[in-house]
Amino acid sequence: MAFTLDIISKSVWGNKRQHCVSCSIDSASGNIDTGLSVIDYFSIGQISMATASPTFKKNIGSGATSRPGILNINSAAAGDVFYVVAVGR
Repeated sequence: MAFTLDIISKSVWGNKRQHCVSCSIDSASGNIDTGLSVIDYFSIGQISMATASPTFKKNIGSGATSRPGILNINSAAAGDVFYVVAVGR
């Protein structure tokens, strides 16, 4: 698994934190560490996606284990590039 991740911005809204992560992936599945303790919700901004519908699961790592603050991705393609905006604590 080779993901290139950069947290490009961090903001605070009341009692919530927002992190924007730039992601470039080279494998079909893996974990994206958002830098948050817990993800309440997230949004994906596609830049260049070869996959029509990869699946994302919040607060879950590979193997369906509980991993707060982690965003799990499956069914992606090498070379997919996107942004993740995650909001949580």
